[in-house]
Amino acid sequence: MLRYVVTALAVFMSASLLAQPNQYITDKLYAPVRSEKSEKGKTLHNGLESGTTIEVLERDETSGYARIRTGDNLEGWIRLQYISDSPVAGVQLEQANAQIAELMSQKLQLEEQLTSIKQICSSQIDAHERNIELVKQNQLLISEKEVLQTDNERLKDRNSQTWFLYGGLMVVLSSIMAALLPRIGKKRRNDGWR
Repeated sequence: MLRYVVTALAVFMSASLLAQPNQYITDKLYAPVRSEKSEKGKTLHNGLESGTTIEVLERDETSGYARIRTGDNLEGWIRLQYISDSPVAGVQLEQANAQIAELMSQKLQLEEQLTSIKQICSSQIDAHERNIELVKQNQLLISEKEVLQTDNERLKDRNSQTWFLYGGLMVVLSSIMAALLPRIGKKRRNDGWR
């Protein structure tokens, strides 16, 4: 029975441990500044926070210390293990976030420019398509004009032919009348009515 209680308690404890959120170790370090290049030197500053910009004045690889100057003009010795040529992760993260923000701003500006260019291109494409359509309509109108001119010339020729036929018909009718009128007039004289 005791064994069951211990097992249940162990399962309960492990479940509660698994449910805990992840924990992290801080990456902030504090490097003490000393008056001499040893642990025995007087502490001038309890610790410069990681990421602090310093100027290295002198390096002593033998002792493992470097003489530095801070932005506040504090000069002293600090262990070489605390010095890095590149910024710490926190500073790099801040720089990266600032760069991301700048890039996002540029992206938004470029997207706005792209939208504007697309609108301009769209209107130019529409104008080009409209121009093509108008050229086709113009060609159709030119073809219709040529057909109408041809029809008009044909009608003029037909009209001239019609007047020519009317003239010929008048000549024939006047010739017939000229031939018949003298005969009609002779018949009347011969009727004896008069």
